[in-house]
Amino acid sequence: MAIKGLIPQLAERGKVKIGEKGEMKTSQGGKQFAQPKKLDHFVITTMQRDQAGRLMPDAELTKRYLEKQGATKLTEIPVLLLYDDIDLNFLTRYSCYVGNRCWCSGDGEEASRLTGDNGKYAAVSCPCERQDPLYQGKEKCKTLGTLQVLLQGVDRVGGVWKFRTTSWNTVNAILSSLALIKTITGGPLAGIPLYMVLSPKTVTIPTTGQSMVVYVVSLEYRGPEEQLAQIGYEIAKRRIEHQIRMGTVETQARRLLVAPHEETIQDQQETAEEFYPEGVVVETASPEPRHGKKKAPEPQSSPAPDPELQAVAATQSQAPGNGGEQEAPEPEQVTEMIGGVKVTLEPNEIPTAPPPQPKGNAEQAARKSLF
Repeated sequence: MAIKGLIPQLAERGKVKIGEKGEMKTSQGGKQFAQPKKLDHFVITTMQRDQAGRLMPDAELTKRYLEKQGATKLTEIPVLLLYDDIDLNFLTRYSCYVGNRCWCSGDGEEASRLTGDNGKYAAVSCPCERQDPLYQGKEKCKTLGTLQVLLQGVDRVGGVWKFRTTSWNTVNAILSSLALIKTITGGPLAGIPLYMVLSPKTVTIPTTGQSMVVYVVSLEYRGPEEQLAQIGYEIAKRRIEHQIRMGTVETQARRLLVAPHEETIQDQQETAEEFYPEGVVVETASPEPRHGKKKAPEPQSSPAPDPELQAVAATQSQAPGNGGEQEAPEPEQVTEMIGGVKVTLEPNEIPTAPPPQPKGNAEQAARKSLF
């Protein structure tokens, strides 16, 4: 008999990435941070980590795909989906990270926000001011998407590979791809051979007029529309013959979904470092002992706008979710206990109210904050 209330999650065999943590850098204040590095190809990882704590690439599987495709860079991966429901395959949430924790996560109507009371989350309305294009505060809320797939050509079944992104362009492309394929098949998505494809897109930086290339992930079916429709028909027919009730399967699968704030502390920290690096600082030494009251935080300016993010704002697109923010002046760190976990934060990183919005520079603010 199973433990009451124990809900097993889908096992994770590895991750698919188009970005990684860069080399550790030291700021003028002597603090270390990892500057995210953007890639023009996929990286498939295992769940093992090296001595530096980074996920190790799956060299064998990558080599197999490259040899089959006759390529030097992995820009497409053959995949299968588990479900017909788009949301089950590709979970999207508004997410805001503070330090190395998910501070707030919502679906556009209701969100769960960390209260600081023993790590509990409280329900609040969603979205809030941090989704406003004019919001200039540090705790920016972004669209976070998590795609889970099976990789074709792997001779073991028992887990999924996950791909995460905060790129609005990639989130929109994946959702659009799934909706189109589902329409053509008449409903089925599970079991249809698809490709994750990484494609370049040229955008123009409005402030300079210069062009730059960003990379967008989408899902594709390789073949004519009639063939895809026939595959969908055969899948539906087979389910009827074997009395497979996909609705029942997906009802059970919804219990396995995990929102960003429900992930493990390690997964939350990794997401924060890769997609929300502006609020994460890595300590290399124990903090100095504090006596009495904490010092008031020094004034801090926001990171300088990234030219790529300005281009994203003008085209409603973004490089595939790998940060790129420039380093801001370093104020004094504060160590807090969040959910029973010791977390190193910048001053005022757990906000109580959004900062006042400047009346001027509205156009610049919109370009900076539309991710």
